[in-house]
Amino acid sequence: MGTCYNCGFEITIGEDRTHCDNCGEVLFYHCNNCAKKFYVEDKDSKKKLRECKLCGYFICPNCNICFYSCKKFGWEKEILKILRPEVTQGNCPNILNKVRKIVEYVEQEKISMHRKTCPEGVPITYAKTKIKSLYARLDGFRVKDQEDREAFLKRIDELKDKPIGSELTINNIKEKGSYGQEYRDAFNLLVCLGKLEIKTKKFIKDEEEIEYEVFVRCEKEKCSKLDLKNLIINFCPNCKTIYDEGIIYCSKCKPYTKGKEKGQLRKLKKRLSDKDTCQLYRGLFDKKNNVMA
Repeated sequence: MGTCYNCGFEITIGEDRTHCDNCGEVLFYHCNNCAKKFYVEDKDSKKKLRECKLCGYFICPNCNICFYSCKKFGWEKEILKILRPEVTQGNCPNILNKVRKIVEYVEQEKISMHRKTCPEGVPITYAKTKIKSLYARLDGFRVKDQEDREAFLKRIDELKDKPIGSELTINNIKEKGSYGQEYRDAFNLLVCLGKLEIKTKKFIKDEEEIEYEVFVRCEKEKCSKLDLKNLIINFCPNCKTIYDEGIIYCSKCKPYTKGKEKGQLRKLKKRLSDKDTCQLYRGLFDKKNNVMA
């Protein structure tokens, strides 16, 4: 995840991919700890390097540090302080490794009472990943069938037909017996498209002030950070070459040599681009307390 230093685009690369879908180059970064340049692809295995689940930075292969101010290093120091004076490296030589395993466990199980949102209030998980698949869904990409696409379009049209100024929440609009996930998807997509805006309201319950979010129908320009170009990548699953839309077969690979398709040219496949639809720098997403919706 992060910025491609070669072309400057914000991207979130897939699990097994190491190249930028915008410029095609292998991603590289300069370690913020040792300052050495490293590629996110292991030179021997060609697999993607490991990312820290806490800060999201790649773990540098030179110094083994993700981000010099990653919270986990502070956690390690605090745990060691708590264990002293009974437990030290003098009477327990492996204590540092043990503490790091504890931190790794917490990292795996991390549950935060905060979420990061963009200035418009859209959660980072939507902005950086879900919005891309949702918009592609409108075009019929990765839908179960035509009915699935039409059902989502219906949700979108239903919300766009609301009068300007209408206040909506997930709970008061979802259909009886549903979990409201499709509406939540539609709400956040429409915020990015300028059809809804998020506002926070408050009410008092049992002498406690409780915040909740409302989505207000509006008519604005789509977010300036929203990039909807080239969402779908047309590629060869064998050599990974990316082709322009409309090309069906790979011109570089030899035809199949066995199986049902023996003698036939290798057919291209489609996938979502790793380029973020939201080009807002991740560091500009703010932490926000969870509120009712």
